[in-house]
Amino acid sequence: MSAVAVLLLAAVGAATAVTPTAQSDQPAKQIDVAASAEVSAQPDQALVRLGVVATAEDVQTARDRVAENVSAVRSALDELNVSTEQIETAYYDIGEVHERPETEGASEFRAVHTLEVTLNDTDRVGEIIDGAVDSGANRVDGVSFTLSAEKRHELRQDALEKAMDRARTDGDTLANSSDLRVVSASSISASDASVTPYRVEQTMLEAAGDAAASTTVESGPVDVSASVQVVYNATSA
Repeated sequence: MSAVAVLLLAAVGAATAVTPTAQSDQPAKQIDVAASAEVSAQPDQALVRLGVVATAEDVQTARDRVAENVSAVRSALDELNVSTEQIETAYYDIGEVHERPETEGASEFRAVHTLEVTLNDTDRVGEIIDGAVDSGANRVDGVSFTLSAEKRHELRQDALEKAMDRARTDGDTLANSSDLRVVSASSISASDASVTPYRVEQTMLEAAGDAAASTTVESGPVDVSASVQVVYNATSA
């Protein structure tokens, strides 16, 4: 039995398996092959993480400042036709950050509230960032360009087809080198799909930046990979 090993990536989705009904005259010789393939496409979805950070001498003030700014950010997003279903809290934290050396025993508190906004129009990323920053967001924790569920499923099928083609090619190569001939597939299993979004690095926005400038965020291709494990029946050539 020969095998070709591949590295399986982090999985997203549901694993599937197909095992044809065994036949009584199934050949005794088998070839076990693993293969993977990757396809790429332009993203049709973007995830934007917008943050509000505030510091104060007491917890209540820090919390109130963040709450006020987040409320303003949500209102701005609503005016930009971003629905509440597209917005969710990604992170929230209030804590003591350090002691102030000029006042012994006094502490400073920091509150952080991060929103994740899902956009189905990737061209709107810059517009959404600008609107949020103008209304009170003071941090952008990153942008991820990815795929909708429908597009992800479509690309997974393409990746599986390519992986099966590679598996058959490898199976034939191994068979030919061993004076065998592949006649059928005994079993087939498919891994979950792995999606690699195109990520834009975290950006800290400076309050002193040029307010007249608009933000432009360029996207890149999103990769989808899938793997298969195939056991082929073989006979003597």
